[in-house]
Amino acid sequence: MQNKKFNAVFNSYLIYVGVAIASGGVALYTPIIVSQTGKHFSGFWAASILFGLNLGRVLGSYAGSRFPKAANHPWAVSGNIFLEGIALYCMAFLDHAWALATLALLAGLGSGLSFPGLKNYLLKLRELDQSALFSRLAFAIRMGLVGGYLTASWVPHDHLQVVFFIVLVTFIVYGVFMLVAMKSIVKNEALYLTAQSQVSIDAGMMTQEMSETNYSENTPSRIAELPLMFYLSNALFWCFAVQPMIGFSLHIPKFTPDIPVSTPFWLAALVIIFFQIPISKRAIRTRDHFKFLQIGYLCLFVSFLVMIIFGHSSTAVITSAILLSFGQVFYGPSLDVLTARFADKVKADTGQLMSRQMLYQSMGNMIGSMAGGVLFDLAQSMHNPALNWIILAIGSLAMVVLSKNKIPQFYRNAGKFNTPH
Repeated sequence: MQNKKFNAVFNSYLIYVGVAIASGGVALYTPIIVSQTGKHFSGFWAASILFGLNLGRVLGSYAGSRFPKAANHPWAVSGNIFLEGIALYCMAFLDHAWALATLALLAGLGSGLSFPGLKNYLLKLRELDQSALFSRLAFAIRMGLVGGYLTASWVPHDHLQVVFFIVLVTFIVYGVFMLVAMKSIVKNEALYLTAQSQVSIDAGMMTQEMSETNYSENTPSRIAELPLMFYLSNALFWCFAVQPMIGFSLHIPKFTPDIPVSTPFWLAALVIIFFQIPISKRAIRTRDHFKFLQIGYLCLFVSFLVMIIFGHSSTAVITSAILLSFGQVFYGPSLDVLTARFADKVKADTGQLMSRQMLYQSMGNMIGSMAGGVLFDLAQSMHNPALNWIILAIGSLAMVVLSKNKIPQFYRNAGKFNTPH
């Protein structure tokens, strides 16, 4: 038992380190490529890169939800990670915005296929607590983001080949670490299933009535799906949360050029590092996690309100970014836990539900990234720099209200309806 626990902890940290390294690569190139494209082309074309990236994630997540066995195979997960890294590296050699968006689409496809598989393998570590797994995953991502954003502040922005070569190396390391961890997890899973089979054989000595009851209780439900409103809430959160990735990258060079474009991002990531695990530990009951979803939306609303009132202040930009990070601290891990608990309750395929959740999250990111660029251009053309922030504030306030009662009600009703009898 001690050896099993050690293996589970080792494999989880192998995954965390790999994710952190790859996240550093993502944080390194994103503000640079967005600000450079916005400077040389427009907000629309800058947004099209993140749009393409997230469209690829949507397509990849959809394929992963339809073909979970193929997407979750260890070699498939690592192969898709390598695909993302190679596609990003090729972006260093292109000068046309449409070509950058096309390669971003390919990179997103690799990401959308690999990340649900990553979560699925984490959930196979049965010896470890689910809430802690997702909190540490978010923590690892933020650790990588801080390193990447800090690196982006001193790497010459006109040396894109150097930037994207570093990105390629981070994804190669990530893919290798994931492969090693997944192979070990698969081996331990096989031993676990063998032990479970032996238990089932021994239990065959029980009465037929008890056997039928056990069969009924462990048969997957035919209807095991989270309510649409739950998925749409996830999509809207990330739609609102991702727009500042474009908005800040375009806003800072024009209105607050006294700070580097990556500054709000690494500061926000640091906040998440310090607060992610302590805050996530406070959510134990399902009711707590739903409360955290509402607080997440509330943080977004206050963040956008700051930009509406003090948009020309560098301090306001940093404050807004920090509030956004608190929104993600509260929202992200709680949503993962709620999805995992639902899957466990109705005996659904957790990996498949995670893929579907990733699909809607990527759709939100995709729409939000494009809207961020379009709204920035619109605000400039109408000589109202606060216009894009006003729209975001109104939308996030509406979701604060819905998150109080409506979304938890849909979730609970679905759980009752789908629970096998």
